[in-house]
Amino acid sequence: MLNLYNTLTKSEEIADFPSNEVKIYLCGPTVQSSPHIGHGRSAVVFDFLFRYLKYLGKEIIVARNITDIDDKIIEKSLEQGITYSELTKNVSKEFIQAYAALNCLKPTYEPKATESIDEIIDFIKILEEKDIAYQTSSGVYFDITRYSKYLELSGRSIEDLLSGTRVEFIEGKKNNEDFALWKLAKENEPSWKSPWGQGRPGWHIECSAMIHGLFGNKGIDIHCGGNDLIFPHHENERAQSETAFNSKFVNFWLHNGMVNLAGKKMSKSEGNIKLLSEFLDMFDGNTIRYFFLRANYRKPQEFSENLLKESKKTFVNLSSFVGDINSDPVDEHLIKIFEESMNDDLNTPKFVGEMFNYINLNRNKDQEKTLKIRSTIKYIFETLGFTFVSKEQNQNNEIFREFFIQYEIIFTDVNSSMSDYIAMRQELRKQKKYESADKMRKDIESIGIIIEDGIESGWRWSTN
Repeated sequence: MLNLYNTLTKSEEIADFPSNEVKIYLCGPTVQSSPHIGHGRSAVVFDFLFRYLKYLGKEIIVARNITDIDDKIIEKSLEQGITYSELTKNVSKEFIQAYAALNCLKPTYEPKATESIDEIIDFIKILEEKDIAYQTSSGVYFDITRYSKYLELSGRSIEDLLSGTRVEFIEGKKNNEDFALWKLAKENEPSWKSPWGQGRPGWHIECSAMIHGLFGNKGIDIHCGGNDLIFPHHENERAQSETAFNSKFVNFWLHNGMVNLAGKKMSKSEGNIKLLSEFLDMFDGNTIRYFFLRANYRKPQEFSENLLKESKKTFVNLSSFVGDINSDPVDEHLIKIFEESMNDDLNTPKFVGEMFNYINLNRNKDQEKTLKIRSTIKYIFETLGFTFVSKEQNQNNEIFREFFIQYEIIFTDVNSSMSDYIAMRQELRKQKKYESADKMRKDIESIGIIIEDGIESGWRWSTN
C-alpha cells in the first residue's frame, strides 16, 4: 500500500483513497519572474507522484493554478514599464516551456486567478454571510478567531506569530493576524468590480475558490506544494475552506523541501536564485529529473552545477546500459524494489540505490537475466517520466517544443500537439479570422508540417 507523509498529522499514513478517481491540487507559480530551480523541483517530484498513481491504476484529476495578479506582479510590471497582463503572459509561457522540457504531465485544469474572479467573489460572500469575513476601509478580511483549528497545519502558535512575524498594522482589522480576502484598489492599479468596491483578490482566497469551483465542496484527496507555502498560504486556505463549508478540505497535505545553495535556502531575499532555463540549456530535462530523483522529496536538496554534471553522467551511463531494448516489466524483483520504494512515501533515493546494487549483483549473470533487467529499468524510468531517445530525435523534439510553445501548447508528441494546433486554427476560421488562420498554416511549414484544409482539417509531413 502507498504510504504518504501528511503534513497535517505529521506522520505517514496509508493513502487509501475512497475512489479510484484521485483529486489533486498543486499550488502553481506566481508568474512575476522566470522559473527557478526550486520551481523545477516542486513540479518534478510531484510529477513522480502523479505518474506513480497512474501506474497504480488510479485516474488522476490534477489542477495546477497560475497566480497572475498580486502585489509583486504589479510592482514588477511597473518596474519593466509594461502592463501586468503582458508580464504574466510572458512569464506564463516560460513556465509552460519549462514544464514541457522537464516532461511533466499536463494538468487536467490550469486555472488563472484573473479568470476566477466570479468564483472568488462568491466564496467571499459565503464567508461574509457566516460573519467570518468582515470589511474595512482597505478591503475584506478573514477573522482567524472564527476557526478553532487555525495554525494546526503549520504547528505554530499565535504567540509565535506575534513574536516572529512582522504584520503590517491596518486600521479596522479585528486581529493583527487576520488576512486579506479582497484588497480595495489603489490609484492606477488593476481591479475588478465587487460588492465591496473595485479591487482584487487576496493571495490565499484564489486557491480555495478554484478548488471549490473545480471539485465542489466535498474537498480533495491531495494538496501539494513547497514547504514554504505551509504558512501562511496553506494554513489560510484550510481556514477559509473548512469554515465556508463545515467539512474537511484536504485528506493529504504533501510538501516538498527547498533547494539549497551552499547550505542556504535558495530565495529572492538571499539573492541566490538559479534560473531553470539556464540549466535546461546547459543540460536537459532527463538530467534535471534524475537530479531530483536522487533526493528525498521532503528534505532540502543541495544544488550545484557539479551535482548536475554527476547526474548527467549517471543517466547517460544508465541510458547506454538500457540501449534500444523494448520496455517491459519482466524482472519481478526490480518491480518489487520499485513499488516498495515508492510506497514508502515516494522514497526515490532508496529505489536508485537498490537498483544499482541489483545491477552490480547480476553483472556477470547470463544474457537473458541482463536483458530482463534492462527491459525493466527502461519500463520503470519511462513510468517515472524519463525519455530514452536518440540525439537526433531529441533535437527534433526541442524544435517542436519551441514552435508549439508560441501557441501555449505543451509538446508531448506530434499527434497530440497537432490536434490542439488544428483545433485552435479551426476556431479562428469559425470566427472568420482568416488572416490569423492563414498565418498559422504558413508558420508551421517552417518545421516541415503541411496543413490541408477540407471537410476535416488534416496534416502531413512535407517532402523536405
